Order: sequence, then C-alpha cells, then structure tokens
Amino acid sequence: MNLTGLDQIREMKSSASGFKSRQSVFFIEYSNQPFYNDLRNMIEVQIGSCEQLLATTKSIVQRNVIEREATILKLVLELLEY
Repeated sequence: MNLTGLDQIREMKSSASGFKSRQSVFFIEYSNQPFYNDLRNMIEVQIGSCEQLLATTKSIVQRNVIEREATILKLVLELLEY
C-alpha cells in the first residue's frame, strides 16, 4: 500500500491550564487507513505510516515528534507479545 500523502503531521496552538501563553503542539493524523485485522495489525500499519512520514519530513521538531510516536508504537507492539 502506498502511504504517500495519506498521513500527515499537523501543528496547533494550545495553552496548558494555568498558563496564558500558547505553545505549538504537534499531532500525527492517520487517515485513509485500511480495515485492521487486529490491534497488532493496526499498530504495524501506523509504524509504517510514521516511517513513511519521517522520510518526507524535513523539520527537526516534527521529526522528533514522529520518531517519538514510532518508538511508543514499537513499545506497545512489544507489550502485546506478553
């Protein structure tokens, strides 16, 4: 499956409670994902999406967010083995 252009990283402004200044936060949007067989399959597809997105992202801050997301997904995948 070609994931190019299907997934993206977005930025939005958010303020933590108690703070007046707004900070940039990033989130990864998984779109147009196929039907999943199970949780393991879903996580594997999302890891692949992160890797594809990482290959096309130039911003260091965004790359760090994507790498962190991929690492978390890989840890969840490992936990599913137990």
